[in-house]
Amino acid sequence: MIGRRLWTVALLLVAVRALAATPIGDVVKNRDAFANQIVTVEGTVTGKALGYKSEGIYDLRGADEYTITIVGRGTVPAAGTKLSVTGKVGRKPPDEEFDFPPVILESTRVVQ
Repeated sequence: MIGRRLWTVALLLVAVRALAATPIGDVVKNRDAFANQIVTVEGTVTGKALGYKSEGIYDLRGADEYTITIVGRGTVPAAGTKLSVTGKVGRKPPDEEFDFPPVILESTRVVQ
Protein backbone atom coordinates (compact mmCIF):
# COMPACT_ATOMS: atom_id res chain seq x y z
CA MET A 1 0.00 0.00 0.00
CA ILE A 2 2.76 2.47 0.92
CA GLY A 3 4.76 1.46 -2.16
CA ARG A 4 1.76 2.15 -4.37
CA ARG A 5 1.32 5.62 -2.83
CA LEU A 6 4.99 6.43 -3.30
CA TRP A 7 4.78 5.32 -6.93
CA THR A 8 1.74 7.57 -7.47
CA VAL A 9 3.47 10.56 -5.87
CA ALA A 10 6.63 9.99 -7.93
CA LEU A 11 4.61 9.76 -11.13
CA LEU A 12 2.76 12.95 -10.25
CA LEU A 13 6.03 14.80 -9.59
CA VAL A 14 7.42 13.72 -12.97
CA ALA A 15 4.23 14.91 -14.71
CA VAL A 16 4.29 18.28 -12.94
CA ARG A 17 7.97 18.77 -13.77
CA ALA A 18 7.32 18.00 -17.43
CA LEU A 19 4.45 20.49 -17.55
CA ALA A 20 6.58 23.16 -15.88
CA ALA A 21 9.39 23.05 -18.45
CA THR A 22 9.73 26.10 -20.71
CA PRO A 23 10.77 25.40 -24.32
CA ILE A 24 14.30 26.69 -24.95
CA GLY A 25 13.05 28.39 -28.13
CA ASP A 26 10.64 30.52 -26.08
CA VAL A 27 13.48 31.78 -23.88
CA VAL A 28 15.73 32.50 -26.88
CA LYS A 29 13.04 34.24 -28.96
CA ASN A 30 11.58 36.23 -26.04
CA ARG A 31 14.80 36.98 -24.19
CA ASP A 32 13.67 40.29 -22.71
CA ALA A 33 10.44 38.78 -21.33
CA PHE A 34 12.38 36.00 -19.60
CA ALA A 35 15.26 38.19 -18.32
CA ASN A 36 15.86 37.65 -14.57
CA GLN A 37 13.09 35.01 -14.40
CA ILE A 38 13.52 31.51 -12.97
CA VAL A 39 12.82 28.88 -15.63
CA THR A 40 13.14 25.14 -16.09
CA VAL A 41 14.32 23.89 -19.50
CA GLU A 42 14.90 20.38 -20.77
CA GLY A 43 17.28 19.20 -23.43
CA THR A 44 20.40 17.34 -24.44
CA VAL A 45 23.93 18.52 -23.73
CA THR A 46 25.77 19.30 -26.97
CA GLY A 47 29.49 18.75 -27.54
CA LYS A 48 30.20 22.41 -26.75
CA ALA A 49 31.33 22.56 -23.12
CA LEU A 50 34.05 24.08 -20.98
CA GLY A 51 34.87 23.34 -17.36
CA TYR A 52 37.38 24.99 -15.05
CA LYS A 53 37.82 24.10 -11.38
CA SER A 54 34.30 24.09 -9.90
CA GLU A 55 32.47 25.92 -12.71
CA GLY A 56 31.26 24.88 -16.10
CA ILE A 57 29.62 26.24 -19.21
CA TYR A 58 27.75 24.01 -21.63
CA ASP A 59 25.07 24.22 -24.31
CA LEU A 60 21.71 22.53 -24.00
CA ARG A 61 19.63 21.75 -27.12
CA GLY A 62 15.89 21.39 -26.67
CA ALA A 63 13.39 19.29 -28.58
CA ASP A 64 12.55 22.43 -30.57
CA GLU A 65 16.17 22.48 -31.89
CA TYR A 66 17.01 25.76 -30.12
CA THR A 67 20.19 25.90 -28.03
CA ILE A 68 20.94 27.90 -24.89
CA THR A 69 24.13 28.25 -22.85
CA ILE A 70 24.05 27.06 -19.23
CA VAL A 71 26.48 28.41 -16.62
CA GLY A 72 26.74 26.25 -13.52
CA ARG A 73 28.81 24.78 -10.74
CA GLY A 74 30.29 21.33 -10.69
CA THR A 75 31.51 19.12 -13.46
CA VAL A 76 30.28 19.67 -16.99
CA PRO A 77 27.84 16.92 -18.04
CA ALA A 78 28.89 14.62 -20.87
CA ALA A 79 27.69 15.32 -24.40
CA GLY A 80 24.42 13.52 -25.09
CA THR A 81 23.20 13.67 -21.48
CA LYS A 82 19.51 14.56 -21.20
CA LEU A 83 18.91 17.14 -18.47
CA SER A 84 16.28 19.25 -16.81
CA VAL A 85 17.91 22.51 -15.70
CA THR A 86 16.39 25.19 -13.47
CA GLY A 87 17.97 28.59 -13.15
CA LYS A 88 17.75 32.33 -13.62
CA VAL A 89 17.81 33.72 -17.15
CA GLY A 90 20.73 36.12 -17.52
CA ARG A 91 20.37 38.80 -20.15
CA LYS A 92 22.84 41.51 -21.09
CA PRO A 93 21.07 44.37 -22.85
CA PRO A 94 21.99 44.77 -26.52
CA ASP A 95 24.37 47.46 -27.66
CA GLU A 96 24.43 49.17 -31.05
CA GLU A 97 26.42 46.33 -32.61
CA PHE A 98 25.26 43.10 -30.99
CA ASP A 99 22.17 41.59 -29.34
CA PHE A 100 23.57 39.23 -26.71
CA PRO A 101 21.90 35.82 -26.36
CA PRO A 102 20.39 34.80 -23.02
CA VAL A 103 22.12 32.33 -20.70
CA ILE A 104 20.76 30.33 -17.78
CA LEU A 105 22.55 30.59 -14.45
CA GLU A 106 21.97 27.05 -13.20
CA SER A 107 20.61 26.44 -9.72
CA THR A 108 19.62 22.78 -10.13
CA ARG A 109 20.30 20.05 -12.67
CA VAL A 110 18.49 16.71 -12.93
CA VAL A 111 19.52 13.92 -15.27
CA GLN A 112 16.53 12.48 -17.08
